[in-house]
Amino acid sequence: MVKTLILVRHGKPQPSAPDIPDFDRTLTAEGIAALAAPHGLARTFSLLTEEEREHAVIWSSPAVRAMQTAQHISDALGGTPVVEKSSLWYQESGTFLNEVEASDAACLIAVGHIPFMNEMAAYLTGSAISFTPGAAAAIELGDVLDLGAGTLSWYVQGPAA
Repeated sequence: MVKTLILVRHGKPQPSAPDIPDFDRTLTAEGIAALAAPHGLARTFSLLTEEEREHAVIWSSPAVRAMQTAQHISDALGGTPVVEKSSLWYQESGTFLNEVEASDAACLIAVGHIPFMNEMAAYLTGSAISFTPGAAAAIELGDVLDLGAGTLSWYVQGPAA
């Protein structure tokens, strides 16, 4: 099972519009710049140990804005592949937790949406965390994925866009 789970909210998205399906909304130019800036995702993921960086696995919601964010994380980690997980788009907590439990990744980075990221962090740690765009929280997991069974290691507020 995963040892470290890092929950990440996608960067700042373009506003909702009647002519753009929610799934297809992209990051804004400001959101992309914030994630790519020196104070953005590269700084956030510099908090990982060398072992976590080497063995990181990235999962992402297949929504465009989440995949764009995941690609920035991949770049910060030297090209780690991104795996799409529909449970992150549909915010299916049971399915997601089963997938985490089945994974043997030492460090799993999951890019998704609110309220799912807020809910997962609260469920696993018992701590209420408000994920701003681009925010990340690292949770150390034990042998079971249960209410309050994880420990919040760090939280980085998303970069200002």
